[in-house]
This record gives sequence, C-alpha cells and structure tokens, in this order.
Amino acid sequence: MSLACRVSQELGCADGPGSKSSLCGYQIRMENLSGEWTRLLYCTTGVLLRKLQHDRHLSSLTHIIVDEVHERSVQSDFLLTILKDVVMKRSDLHLILMSATVDCAKFSSYFNRCPVISIPGRTFPVE
Repeated sequence: MSLACRVSQELGCADGPGSKSSLCGYQIRMENLSGEWTRLLYCTTGVLLRKLQHDRHLSSLTHIIVDEVHERSVQSDFLLTILKDVVMKRSDLHLILMSATVDCAKFSSYFNRCPVISIPGRTFPVE
C-alpha cells in the first residue's frame, strides 16, 4: 500500500492510488483501490492467482513483475508454475522476476533460458 502511495505521488497524483487521476492502484485481499483507469497495479500473490482463475491467459495484462522471488511459499511456487505456462502461450506478455539474492541461473533455466539482467551493487549473504 505504501509503495502504491509513493509511486502515485511521484507520478503527480495528489489524490493517491486508485483515484481517477492516478494511473497507480493496489489490491490486497478485499481492499481494492483500482479501476479501469489503473495502469500499474500492486497486488499480492493471492490476488494474482485469483485473477488467473477468471482469466487464465491474463489477457488484460502486458507486464507482470514478481518481486522478492526468493521468498518462496506454496502460493508463489504455484504462481511461477502457472506463469511459465502463460508466458509460453502469450509471447506479448513480459514476466520480470526480481530478487537481490536468488540464484538467477536456476530461474533462467526454468523459464527456458530467459535473459538475466544483473544490476551491480552490494549483496548480502542469505541463510
């Protein structure tokens, strides 16, 4: 929620996420601050899985960014399994997986040797 507020503010919208003057919104469980005008939606893994139930090809989306992909759970692993199939069927859908600590080679291999972009900076060990 706070990230959506910040991005909305940085885009010049004083009314906050979900307003008609903002391109940014968020959806968390039953709280939905978005609309047909929303172009950037921050949502949880569970919300995206529910969107997949209604539209198995996510035809209204052009990009999906999954952040902190190293924080694995049953839901996130299931989501990545489904997204792999969706990306294979939709060449116009861009899937971006982000993590500061993940083994990129494993994810690249799983997603048919997709490209990896490394951004230099400090890394911290994960136990």
